[in-house]
Amino acid sequence: MPTTSLETDIRLPVASLGALRRALTEAVGADAAAAALQKAGYAAGDAVFQHLADVTRDTDVADLPLTEYFRHLGEVFRQLGWGELHHEDLHPGIGALDTTDWFEAHTVARASRPSCFFTTGLLANLLGRTAGADVAILQTECRSRGDDRCRFLFGSRDALSAVYDRLVDGETVEASLAALE
Repeated sequence: MPTTSLETDIRLPVASLGALRRALTEAVGADAAAAALQKAGYAAGDAVFQHLADVTRDTDVADLPLTEYFRHLGEVFRQLGWGELHHEDLHPGIGALDTTDWFEAHTVARASRPSCFFTTGLLANLLGRTAGADVAILQTECRSRGDDRCRFLFGSRDALSAVYDRLVDGETVEASLAALE
């Protein structure tokens, strides 16, 4: 009988997610496909959270100090072959997770917008379960559109909505964060 969530996982090539993304896009359109991938990622977050809990056996995930939590989270993603993930505090209540080798960015040939939809859903679930509250995710950079890294901001829905509105108006992430109260 399996003792950890990882023993019950299956592994698929990254190209499988790319094929799923293309099939969804052809069947329902780009926006509906993005929403479906995000929803699927959110659902997948339960299994990844369980794996994180297995890794931190003796400590409740929510009780870990932040640096230790993000170290364990990064290790889980490395073990799963998803890439290296690094945490940075950007503003009170807003953090960033950065990666230069994230698996999902490889599933899109060339994108006009950040496109790691599966990951944004998954991170919303993981970080929300850990925090015990809803956590919003906003991807601001993506290697699939030519950026040097994938960057996922996280925080409250209100704070990230304010950042997003300023980004749409042409401000930089830094200026958007500085404008927050």
